[in-house]
Amino acid sequence: MVEAGKFREALSHIYSHRDSILDIQSWLEMAGDLHARLGEHEDSAEVFETLYQRNPENATYIESYVRAHGHYNDEESLKLCQKLQKLHPRAEAPFNYALKLSTGSTFRTLVDGYLQRQLRKGVPPLFNILKHLFQDKNKLETIKELMHGYYTSLEEHKKFTPESEDKEFPTSYLHVMIFLAQLYDYERDTTKALYYIDRAMQHTPTYIDPYMVKSKIYKHAGDMVEAVNWVDEARTMDLADRYLNCKAAKYMLRAGMIDKAEEACALFTREGQPAVDNLNEMQCMWFLTESARIYFKNQDWANVLQKCHEVEKHFVDIVEDQFDFHPYSMRKMTLRAYIGLLRLEDSIRGHEFFNKAADYAIRTYLHLHDKPLSDSNGLGNGEIDEMTEKEKKKLESKKKRAAKKKQQQKNENSVANNAANKDKKQPADGEIVPPPIVGNELVKTDAPLEDAMKFLDPLRALSPHCSNTHNLAFQVFYRQGKLLLMIQSVKRALKTCARAPEIALHMTQLVQYVKTKGTPSGIIAEIVKTEMSELLPQNDIREWLNVRESLTGTNFKNFFMLRCSHAQLLPESTPNQLQAVLDFPPEGITLESSEYVLSHLNAGLLSPTPENIATFSANCHALFPLASAFRSPKTEETVPR
Repeated sequence: MVEAGKFREALSHIYSHRDSILDIQSWLEMAGDLHARLGEHEDSAEVFETLYQRNPENATYIESYVRAHGHYNDEESLKLCQKLQKLHPRAEAPFNYALKLSTGSTFRTLVDGYLQRQLRKGVPPLFNILKHLFQDKNKLETIKELMHGYYTSLEEHKKFTPESEDKEFPTSYLHVMIFLAQLYDYERDTTKALYYIDRAMQHTPTYIDPYMVKSKIYKHAGDMVEAVNWVDEARTMDLADRYLNCKAAKYMLRAGMIDKAEEACALFTREGQPAVDNLNEMQCMWFLTESARIYFKNQDWANVLQKCHEVEKHFVDIVEDQFDFHPYSMRKMTLRAYIGLLRLEDSIRGHEFFNKAADYAIRTYLHLHDKPLSDSNGLGNGEIDEMTEKEKKKLESKKKRAAKKKQQQKNENSVANNAANKDKKQPADGEIVPPPIVGNELVKTDAPLEDAMKFLDPLRALSPHCSNTHNLAFQVFYRQGKLLLMIQSVKRALKTCARAPEIALHMTQLVQYVKTKGTPSGIIAEIVKTEMSELLPQNDIREWLNVRESLTGTNFKNFFMLRCSHAQLLPESTPNQLQAVLDFPPEGITLESSEYVLSHLNAGLLSPTPENIATFSANCHALFPLASAFRSPKTEETVPR
């Protein structure tokens, strides 16, 4: 009834069956929502106050209660929030909501008391609890000023303020330093963040949290190797902690240390079985997606596809595993849970893990389409031809070492695998066992674009609000020559995220495609003409690019793609466009945007020479000295550890 818009009928229905509905909380939530939809705010407020009494830590109830009173003014809403605080003085949710609503001196008074109370208790996630407030620069400065005051006063007087009567425990000082380190890391002031976290580690060397914060600081600074060193130090301080183990393994994968990550995970996997096999059996998809990420970075296409197809298989298994639940739900009449399950199955491939796997798989298939692999190696034929004799010998030597290592590992695991297979449940007679996923077979595909569509179709259906979906869709359809779908992808990208950098290049490629290839005759030609006139009202792509540059040109990613678009229109201007990228003002460059540009330069956009790439890397290294992406091999050897 609610989905059909019959709110009054739905409300009457739940009230008429109130005595037979045992899930009181769900009944109250639906009643409050329906009263609000029908404009019955007093009844809605009464219901949500009842829900708040049942669970005072639910922020949704507090927000719905305030909204039901029709108070959209922050001052009046704050009074309502304070009324709820009096009902449950020790509840955190109403206090956090009050911090969100308050401003000026009121905010300072509230947050001062809140910070002192939480720092005294040593609440580890305090920074994450308050992080949403940092979007307001005034609130950020207020918190920073208060924290510096605590730091100075605790150092000199062992009190939060000199006027305080009681002295604080040493842990309060420790947590102030950790918070300040996180605060400066949030602002990407790595020097100050490292200063405060080093002080915290000197204060209490046996406390794990500072080591985790320090690893995160190095991660945000772009030095994943140093981040691994510190997170591994934290892991070794408590080898029984699964969270620390998973976090360390994830950092190791980000740093390209695949073998080391597998060794770390082996501490918590089945004994006598390779860690990777056991993680795959347990559907540990974060490990698979992170592995696919580093294999993609290393251009190991076979392993990328193997990991991505394993993730896709897990989603198939999740759906198939629910078959027993269908008759159970009908037999037990658990219809609400059953409907939830059906909706989950309809949208399950919209999950973040599938999105990541699909992204790497599609980009790998695009590469295989552009540069088909030879039979004897994992590189494209064109890439082999461009190599010098010395590089070819080096590649052959690398392949031999890899094959030798693989054979050695295979021999070591054979005994363990045989033992594990004995304990494994054997398939029943007549049961169809799916063939194993082998990356070396997947990479030999004759139709990479068709294989890419197997990942792209679920993305387009279930992740239409993600700009990357339409970016990947355009690249596939552009190579397939499907003009209408190319137009559709650009339009959806503009609607979803108009500031996405790739849109400029895709629009340019679309205009050039229409101009050079022409349009089919008949109704399709009319559709293309109508749609292109909507995309380009002035029918001038250069003017469109200039307008876009005036709106988004201060963003380095967008600036780079705009330069690529101009180079696409006028190839002889490519050197000038590349120089404009190299001369971009450093104030507008972030670590993320510089790594984005470097990856595209390495991929060949704007046709840079090795000297151009070295110049760009040197400029970025001056801005981000800790980032390993911009270090030359010589610099990497001299970095202190």
